[in-house]
Amino acid sequence: MHIIINPKPKGRTGKTTTFNALASGFLTFWLSLATAAVAEDGLTAIAPPAERAYSYNILGLQPGDPLEDVLTVYAERSDDAPTSEREVVRVQSPEGNVFEFTYQLFTRIGDVGINGRLAGVAQDQITARLASDVMEQRPLAIYRSIRQPSEELPEPLELQAQLEELYGPASRVTIAGREMAMLYAWSEDGFISDLDALGPLTHEETRTSGNRTSTLSTQYEICGTAQHYTNTVDYRFRYPREKEIRPGCIATFTVTHKGEPGMTSISFELVDYELGRLHEQELDRQIVEVLTSGEVKASDMDL
Repeated sequence: MHIIINPKPKGRTGKTTTFNALASGFLTFWLSLATAAVAEDGLTAIAPPAERAYSYNILGLQPGDPLEDVLTVYAERSDDAPTSEREVVRVQSPEGNVFEFTYQLFTRIGDVGINGRLAGVAQDQITARLASDVMEQRPLAIYRSIRQPSEELPEPLELQAQLEELYGPASRVTIAGREMAMLYAWSEDGFISDLDALGPLTHEETRTSGNRTSTLSTQYEICGTAQHYTNTVDYRFRYPREKEIRPGCIATFTVTHKGEPGMTSISFELVDYELGRLHEQELDRQIVEVLTSGEVKASDMDL
């Protein structure tokens, strides 16, 4: 069996990638930006996630909060309606069963547009990366990016002092040229007080080619990027899954300060990988369950 993933964003031709799966046949998956109403299959919401173990937040918001809380903060900070982007997800089984639903990717305020970003104009943008209806569109990640005249924003050490008053020292602080980055990492064992002291972990993967078997060892960092893991909470259907979303890592909170002559940029990124895994597993389960149920309702087309 092969799975063909064919993303088709609006205005662009999709690229097809093939993945190994479990049996003979084809399971196809299309993504396209929603441009018209479609007949959709229902998703069943699971119980709300537990209260997050970490205290990090952006403007009082955390991943897992109800979408209404996000929109309330938006309304308090902006008179403009939030912008968003949606995709239609369509999955088809080898036997011809189809599952289709609309997936709202994010909601955002403060977007200055491509021309504004290219011109480097001032901005204060907040984005919530959303789950599907299986988690009631709760955010999986929250981002804020600020670009303002330097006199209106704190200097890097002033920002560091404020964050340490709130959350204590970060797991890692790096300063390179005009850029300072603070990373707070939360694992299954709790807060990681010193990432550098942990040292690298080792991932071993067995590969077979013909009659030869070899073991590939890769070193990586807990809550860090690694090629053998998925490093984002963005949802893309795969069956079966070949990569997990950062196992062992619950969440990361990253703050970056970059000063340029006259202007300063500060970004905040709070990503919850535990919620990303929960969302991915449940959405996969519901899609596969429908496609393999064998239940088909006859159409009522005028023949």
